[in-house]
Amino acid sequence: MPENLIQFAMCGSPGKYSPYMAVEPLSRQRVLLLINFTPSTIEEISKKLGLSKGEIKENLKALKKCGLIKESNGQYSPTFTILTLQDQSTLKPLLNELAVGISKIIERRMNDLRELINDLSCSKRGLKFPDLEYILIGAMTLDYGGLRVLGEEELLFSRKKMPGGGNFIFSGLESGLINLREGWMWGHNAVYGKYWFSTHGKLPPKGFRMAFPDVTWQWARHVEEKTIKIGMEELGEILAILSLEDLSMVELKTRIRKQVPEDKLLMDLTLLLALGYVVLKDEKWGINRPFFTADDLGKIRTLSDSILKEIAQLFKIEQPKILKAYAQTAPSKNKIPIEEAFNLLYHLIFEQAISILTRNKVITSPPVRQDNACYSPFIGVKTENL
Repeated sequence: MPENLIQFAMCGSPGKYSPYMAVEPLSRQRVLLLINFTPSTIEEISKKLGLSKGEIKENLKALKKCGLIKESNGQYSPTFTILTLQDQSTLKPLLNELAVGISKIIERRMNDLRELINDLSCSKRGLKFPDLEYILIGAMTLDYGGLRVLGEEELLFSRKKMPGGGNFIFSGLESGLINLREGWMWGHNAVYGKYWFSTHGKLPPKGFRMAFPDVTWQWARHVEEKTIKIGMEELGEILAILSLEDLSMVELKTRIRKQVPEDKLLMDLTLLLALGYVVLKDEKWGINRPFFTADDLGKIRTLSDSILKEIAQLFKIEQPKILKAYAQTAPSKNKIPIEEAFNLLYHLIFEQAISILTRNKVITSPPVRQDNACYSPFIGVKTENL
């Protein structure tokens, strides 16, 4: 039996209840696949899966607690998008066509992007990052900006209120055709004080990314949130200072607002060095990942929004075709709104667009990092739009 019958993805922030934990047992994934195909009663589920009614009730209770299923006239069905293998095959030609359309829009706007890059603070300092185009297009435009702009254009839902204070869209793909972990679609973000830490790209084959905020999420299992916040603000300040100029440790120590013991500063720098955020050359510490100022982020958003308006127009033109294809899927039959399902569909579309752009060398893909995954870490100053 495969490790997972369904691959899951969450877009947003969890609350008290983790949807990933709710769907982790394979017995619950079997239930979800069954009721996604045909809404069923407890008795029908028990008979078809060969599980006791008691076990079925327990699984349904856990799924319902997270808001992942609904009941009507004794029949249960999912409240979120699950694309079957047949659905994926049905939608694939259309998704590929839309991805090609997006890639053409991006390719046409590359001169604008390069002008923007030359105007960013890191470029003015003479710093060059091979994956900067990927960060600006893949992460900040197609993913982060795309969810916001397409939400404003009423093409998709980027969030919905869930039990336990969650605010997210949860989606699933029946395993066997598309491997989500290998997709250019995984953006992880956290803000500590005024510093925004992000990673974007593919996931490691196993475990977590060796970058922030993924590392801090591991810390959170055993370390108080307040302690993590203070520590990450200190790291953010170090990176902000080094984004302006390379400094010796003694020079850096004098620039930090809060008095930091030399041994603590050395520990912070060593951690940043190990994770690839800084480099050490001739006793000078320098930044090794893009750091975006508030002014940089404003310029990036202006260009991103312009590109995304074109992409939104493409989707509006193709909407009849999208609706016709979606009507043939299980989520449509389960009355999942197209705007909610399009959250997952858009991720699959822009991931394919990024694959086209990197394969055709329009943009450079992120390098393979120490955890054997391709992704880009970057940092920014928090703005009101984050």
